[in-house]
Amino acid sequence: MIEGGNVGLSVDLAPNNPHHLKLANPVIIASGTFGYDGYGRGITPEMDLGLLGAVIPKTVTRHPREGNPEPRWYPPSYREALEDGESIFLNSIGLTNPGIEAALTTLAPEWSRQDATMILSLSAESVSEFGEMTAMTQGVSGFQAIELNLSCPNIENGAHFSHSAALTAGAVAAVRANTGLPVLAKLAPNVPDVSEIALAAVGAGADALTISNTLPAMQINIESRQPVLGAVTGGLSGHGLRPVALALVYRAAQVVDVPIIGVGGIFNASHALEYFLAGATAVQVGSANLADLWSPFRILDELKVYLGEAGVSDIGDLVGAVRT
Repeated sequence: MIEGGNVGLSVDLAPNNPHHLKLANPVIIASGTFGYDGYGRGITPEMDLGLLGAVIPKTVTRHPREGNPEPRWYPPSYREALEDGESIFLNSIGLTNPGIEAALTTLAPEWSRQDATMILSLSAESVSEFGEMTAMTQGVSGFQAIELNLSCPNIENGAHFSHSAALTAGAVAAVRANTGLPVLAKLAPNVPDVSEIALAAVGAGADALTISNTLPAMQINIESRQPVLGAVTGGLSGHGLRPVALALVYRAAQVVDVPIIGVGGIFNASHALEYFLAGATAVQVGSANLADLWSPFRILDELKVYLGEAGVSDIGDLVGAVRT
């Protein structure tokens, strides 16, 4: 048995980048789940974010967005849904955000005051806009890496970036050309072959991959005969997404040689350990935060206990260690 304090938890999500992205541990707060507004407001002072690996505030776009019509969540209370044994969670926020200019001038300074590793999440409507937005970040402090939310419409041809190897490569290359910071590419689950998209992202300069975003989903109230979401369809997250994302992490890990960050339905250390065994170097906690903002801290503590009791001296020993 190894004491929890002696377990090696540090990871590097950009080992081939001169800047690196070294985290004290592999537990990250997923984009959009950081406080009540997604940008950190609502986080209590006693929450020492520096204890976690990293934090990814909500995605920002080139211009402000109001988001989708209400209701944006189903079930309305995720905490109550979990208590009732619900296995799925639908959301349709619509990338509500103040735009990148406001994010860089008002939010980034607030992030600088956090004793934590922060990662900026970007979404764009075209390859050129990804490059433009990244260029705007030059010289701005408050974040140590950039994650590309590639599951967004591309107005140039109506496709989604992460549904096309060519568009994925173009977006990553545009960002890579405008920053030296580590670049993470967040991929979609609903593609014919995630391996092709993963290889395209890495080939264009992604330092790491985040797998995966939510699945398109819908639910209907049979009494009112109306969709439960104001935008009709939304994204499936929570427990229902975990087996899907886990399989995608495993497949991608077979073909790329960069770190993978697993995300989808992680509510305890056992869920996180599945992702590590499948090939993930780190994990992002998302839906669990909507039920309890202390979830990432609890999961980290559970990981320390498990690794200590299992006699695992370094979390890296578990990465890709699934037996097939």
